[in-house]
Amino acid sequence: MTSSDQTPHPGRPAARRLILVSGQEGAGKTTIVRALLPHTPNGARIDAEDLGQVNPCLFDDAFWQLLRANVAALVRNYWGAGFENVIAGSFFRTRDDFLRFRELVPEADEVFMVQLLVQPEERQHRRLTRAKRTTQEWRDSVDQFDTVDTTLAADQDGYRYLAVDGTGMTPEQTVAVIVREFPEIYGARLSTI
Repeated sequence: MTSSDQTPHPGRPAARRLILVSGQEGAGKTTIVRALLPHTPNGARIDAEDLGQVNPCLFDDAFWQLLRANVAALVRNYWGAGFENVIAGSFFRTRDDFLRFRELVPEADEVFMVQLLVQPEERQHRRLTRAKRTTQEWRDSVDQFDTVDTTLAADQDGYRYLAVDGTGMTPEQTVAVIVREFPEIYGARLSTI
């Protein structure tokens, strides 16, 4: 990136954009959030999975409320420092969770929602072979509430939606789809991928 890619233009207020990455466990949220950042001009990333490491691990409403508040605070801090495009993932399960988060960052100028979809067999394979190991008990407990939320696509309210079926795709291929579909952020950066 050039220095002009990293700082807002003098005299022009910085845009405040969110690129939100959602999907079931094993869909690749962490991988895509990390792989997307080098292509995101004036960007910052938040992987809420890192923020949500607590002991004991309780996935109750109070935990999700705390996680959303922590992500919102970091988003605002990045915007305040002049980073226009904040990529965040792994902190909401449903459209209702997103709407609760959105209330915490009303100053966002634009929101881009990426929903990663992966076929169950590949998702299960990823869950079993990735560096972040989990137990069968953990996977079973996550599967009780971790379903594909079709309302993200059906009820787009205040965000631009993109579904990416990453089955059989590399992270680079998934990033290329996102970059191509959001020219407002990425412009002609596709050729650099």
